[in-house]
Amino acid sequence: MLNLAAVAAVIMLAQGGGPPGPPKANPAAAHLERGQKLIQSGDLTGALEAFDAAAKADPKDPRAYYLRGVVLEKRHDLVGAERAYREAVGRNGRFAPARNNLGAMLLGKGETVAAEKELQAAINGDPKYADAHFNLGLVRDAQGKPAEAVKSYREAARLRPADASVHVNLGAALHKIGDLDGAVTELRQAARLAPQDATVLTNLGLVLSDKKAYDEARDVLDKATKADPKLAAAWTGLGRVEMRRKQPAAAADALARARKLEPKNATIAADYCRALTDKDIKAKSTQEECRAAVSLDGSNALARYELGKVLVAHGDCAAANSELDKFTALAGVKPDAKAKAQEILKTCTPSKPGKK
Repeated sequence: MLNLAAVAAVIMLAQGGGPPGPPKANPAAAHLERGQKLIQSGDLTGALEAFDAAAKADPKDPRAYYLRGVVLEKRHDLVGAERAYREAVGRNGRFAPARNNLGAMLLGKGETVAAEKELQAAINGDPKYADAHFNLGLVRDAQGKPAEAVKSYREAARLRPADASVHVNLGAALHKIGDLDGAVTELRQAARLAPQDATVLTNLGLVLSDKKAYDEARDVLDKATKADPKLAAAWTGLGRVEMRRKQPAAAADALARARKLEPKNATIAADYCRALTDKDIKAKSTQEECRAAVSLDGSNALARYELGKVLVAHGDCAAANSELDKFTALAGVKPDAKAKAQEILKTCTPSKPGKK
């Protein structure tokens, strides 16, 4: 999630040193205020005209260019928005909002090194700018540096403790480094702040499942599916927890919902195949779904393994042998899993002609 800085009020620049005196009239101020009101009313064209006028009135003021970038980004003109943010930075390199939004845009383009530079510059310009710390956490996540992401998210949470999204990302980063207790603490806080947010509840449920608190995980994920019945991740998580709770029928029901929501998701299809084999390995629908899972992704080890088990149960030993051979040939399959596949294959009793 890329955060845009709020534009509800005119952003004030730090004033330079010198003896106090009467405030100087800012020729751009009226245009800036009018433009922000137009953004709030939804008149982006009018807002853009106001910020253009502000830039003409005071070409050295970075705010006009920054706010112009905000409008262009809302209009999905990303090239124009990036140009506007760069123009703002060119007028004041310590103007944190422009540095932050430019960094967020660069991250969206996958340019993590450049994004990190801009976001660090934003923090140097304003160490209390929570958005910049949050987005720097996103950059470090994207760079595969979860421990460093934790530091950035913690600072963002300190600066903006009432933002659920910050606690969710901090919880996810803690999960990645194996701090499950810390992850649960942050995700519980996120759930308190956003009790009806299905994504927050899903993340909490998944971490609770990893802690083997299956009953609580099941309850939390059930709430997530009720909060947003169209969130496939919530149904998938619920299905997996039900499998761990040895409830194959409930698992199959949840994963069937996820499968309908994302019919081309091979991981969900493999999980559904697994749930069906636990529920009724000899059912026709089980074999059909497992074949469908393999068709979606032939390199999915779970789908190959479960299909092999189904074929053994049906006495189709030649086909089972073929599937389990393909399973053992997949990269990453551990020796004990290969040995288990061969043991299952030994139990295959060929079906009589005309019977399946």
